[in-house]
Amino acid sequence: MQGNDIGEYWQKGQGVVFEGVLTQLSDSLIANFHKQRGNWKKYLSLSKPCELPLKATIDSYIRLGIATDVYTFIDNDAVDAINDWLLRKGISVGVMYYPSVEELAYDLKFQRSVRTIYVETQEQASIIGIRSHVVDTKKAWIN
Repeated sequence: MQGNDIGEYWQKGQGVVFEGVLTQLSDSLIANFHKQRGNWKKYLSLSKPCELPLKATIDSYIRLGIATDVYTFIDNDAVDAINDWLLRKGISVGVMYYPSVEELAYDLKFQRSVRTIYVETQEQASIIGIRSHVVDTKKAWIN
């Protein structure tokens, strides 16, 4: 019950892995140079956005009102740069760093409102479990 509403309140949420789903990170020498130096804004500027999954994320968050979290495995210091990157694309959501997909999967056990987690690989999906969906970067998903 919320706000004197007798109906049941349930916040529907989704999670999206940043690298591989929303963007393809560059592995060029220049990108690796910026990554080693911790220059995350420059590093991300060399990545290639995955347009359809990015548009689907923005649409589901803004138009459908689905709470969205973005997960990254890059580096804890890259969170602010990822937040800025997403903001330039038109979306402001929570960005969280996890050192491994196993730690993300463990924390997701306690976040039952996150119903779907979009991941890059089948390996990540098998670790996270039944709520995960492997994303084809050439397609948008529909909620």
